[in-house]
Formats: sequence, structure tokens, C-alpha cells
Amino acid sequence: MQRLAKRNSDAAYVVVNRNKSKPFRRGGHGAGIRGTLTIMTTSKESILARVYGARNNEDLAEGYDGWAGDYDGDMEQRGYRLPGIVTALTARHVAIGDGPLLDAGAGSGLLGIWLQLLGYSDITGIDLSQGMLDLAAGTGAYTALHRMALGEPLDFRDGAFAAVVSAGTFGRTHAPAAGFDELVRVARPGGHLILSVRAKGMEEAGFPDALERLEQAGAWRRIGTTGPFQAMRNEPESLYVVHVCRKSG
Repeated sequence: MQRLAKRNSDAAYVVVNRNKSKPFRRGGHGAGIRGTLTIMTTSKESILARVYGARNNEDLAEGYDGWAGDYDGDMEQRGYRLPGIVTALTARHVAIGDGPLLDAGAGSGLLGIWLQLLGYSDITGIDLSQGMLDLAAGTGAYTALHRMALGEPLDFRDGAFAAVVSAGTFGRTHAPAAGFDELVRVARPGGHLILSVRAKGMEEAGFPDALERLEQAGAWRRIGTTGPFQAMRNEPESLYVVHVCRKSG
């Protein structure tokens, strides 16, 4: 799969194609990757349109790979609040030292940084985008990082994690409600799942139904919901809720 890396401050991006033989070496984060250069004028708007209008996992992964170079700066500029809110809820419900945490949809590692600052030291992250995982690796907040897709089987044993946390990952065009089932499976009995869901389109995407289905099945119990609130400081459309659930057992 091709990755998009930011070339300079204008709208041009570099395609790093690892399947070609002509060598290229880039410096900075990820220095040492070899490939060939092809310049294309892909605007930031088209990358964001691919992220927020993704029709499948491939679109979503490639969109986030293309955004990776600018993601943290963009989120800071937009006043991104979700990692802080999810961290506060984690601190309320999960004691430091309880055991390993799973950051489901770790992205560039923003949530991991907050959790590490509070003293959580055993965090595994998963994400669909390799470009984002490369950034998360650079934070030093994670003990392990894996490329996995929510909504598909996760390569972890049952009950592997003391808690599962997720910020900004679930939504109509992002991780599906079907991803809840595997997160319940990999949480240990009595463990907490602290999961944000984008409010826009969440009913049609089946999130309330999935929450209720798992509760009726005795898989978990919802113990609190925060929101809806603006995840971005000046973006009224950026409404999210965060559900706190406790796995049965």
C-alpha cells in the first residue's frame, strides 16, 4: 500500500512507493525508508474528505496515512478535547497498576501520552493506519503497537486487558459498532471499557442498538455516559459521547 508523506508546507505530497527499485531515502521521522518519489498535488481537503467520508477500511487507512504528518498539529489547532476527557474517565474508573490497557484506535498516540503522564505504564495500541502507528511509536507511551482493524477479529487472548479505552475512533464513517464485541472479549471480567462515539449518525450506524444488545446479553453493564459535547473547541458539529461500561464477570 502506498503511503503519503508531507513534502513541504504547500499542497504537494510525496508518494513513497516501496515496490519500485529506484532508491530514495528520507530523513526525519521514519528515516531510512527506501522507495521512489512521485509528486502529486493532493490537497489537505481531499485527504480529510477521504478520512471523514471513508467507504471502507482501505480508504480510511490511506486517508490517515496521508494525514499523519500534519495530524497532531491540526488537532492542536482545532482544540481537540477527546483524549483529555477519556483520560479523566479512565482515571476515575481504572486504578494505576491494575494491569495492561488497550488503546483501541490509538492514532498518533495522543491518548497514550495523556495516560502515560498519569502513570499508566503498560499500554498496547492498535490502529488501522501504519502512518499513525509510526507516530504513536515515537511518543514512547506504548509497550506494544499493532496494525489491526476494529470490527474484525483481534489477535489477543480473551481477557488480556484490565481496561479498554478509545478516543475518536468509533463513528458512522470510522470504526463500526460491531467492533464492540471483540473489545468486550479482550477485556478481563470486571474490567472497564471507556469508548467515545461520534454523535452524528450514531443511530443509523447502530451504536445505541449495539450497546443495548451487549447489555441485554449480559456482556457488560453501562455505568455512565458523558456528553454529547464538542470534541473540537470551535466546531459545533464535532459532537461526541463517551460511554463507560463494565464487563460482566
